[in-house]
Amino acid sequence: MERMCSHLSLSEEKYRRQMIDTTITLLPLLVMAYYYYGLRVVVMAGLSVLAAAAADYFCLLLQKERWWKKYDYTPLITGLTFVLMLPASAPYWLVIFGALFAIIVIRHPFGGHYNTLFNPALTSFAFLIICWNSLVTQYPAAFTKLPLTPTVETPLFNSPAYLLMLGGSNNISLLDALLGNFNGPMGTTCIAVLLCCGLYLTVRKTILWQIPVATFSIVAFFAWFFPRINGSRLVSVLMELTSGVLVFSIIFIAAMDNGEIQTCAGKWICGCLLGGFIVLFRHLSNIELVAPFAVILMNALDARCDSYAAHISRILSRVFQLVWHWSRFCGKAVVKAISWAIQQTVALLNRWINGNNGGKPSC
Repeated sequence: MERMCSHLSLSEEKYRRQMIDTTITLLPLLVMAYYYYGLRVVVMAGLSVLAAAAADYFCLLLQKERWWKKYDYTPLITGLTFVLMLPASAPYWLVIFGALFAIIVIRHPFGGHYNTLFNPALTSFAFLIICWNSLVTQYPAAFTKLPLTPTVETPLFNSPAYLLMLGGSNNISLLDALLGNFNGPMGTTCIAVLLCCGLYLTVRKTILWQIPVATFSIVAFFAWFFPRINGSRLVSVLMELTSGVLVFSIIFIAAMDNGEIQTCAGKWICGCLLGGFIVLFRHLSNIELVAPFAVILMNALDARCDSYAAHISRILSRVFQLVWHWSRFCGKAVVKAISWAIQQTVALLNRWINGNNGGKPSC
């Protein structure tokens, strides 16, 4: 019993640290969104968090619970994570609907309190992509101060992810990509801040660093050798890595340490599979934001990554053994063939020399 209590205490401490660290790193992204678009994004974030909290409390009442569990900041994190993936021009009703959908449909039916099969915010966002694609994938230009009205009439533009899907070209600079000075979701374009957040979460051991490294490497590899744009390979890599919600969804959702992947090999396998799914979806689908769907698919598979890694390890070990045995066999055969060839050559030389000496043996 003491060992079980100690284990539960450790898990609760880890869960509490994850909640706090995630909240801390989401706030700078909200500040950057406010810097680019004004007070409207703060109102959107407030509506999203309030709707998520109200829905969560309502579901708790249905389960005959009157208070949130200690250190359970899920409504706050879900509300912030969801709204940061939206355009700053998204109508208020869409923000509220998405937050309610994340909590009522995705979180609580699976048990709530970190027992969900799929990430609520990301799954809700993927649902909105399918149902209201134009509202989710049209963006105001950076540094456009939006009004606080429920809907906005500001001109909207396509993102680099849309141009990639069509195979067009866009010479986005590295500085603009790092600072988020391009059309996209209000909280996922500032790559420099996202990388700093990822570094902080890695140092705090809140995320598994192997997953984003493997995922980004796979995406960059295919962007270099199989570009989707009419431009340089370097621009292709830059656009593939920075467009859409890729970096945000990998760092804040896919790489989160939920305890299901224990081995180092399993973490690398998870990242490679996720990167492969993203590349596959991008090349085959007509959806510009495919990262959420790839992450949702991996949510169902990540518990098996350790098993996949063990199977792959056994297969590779068997392959190496076969290669070693065959190389030894071939090496011995080559040595014997060379030895036989040398013997035959020496015998022929001796016969030739004896023939030239009139049958007399040579000295």
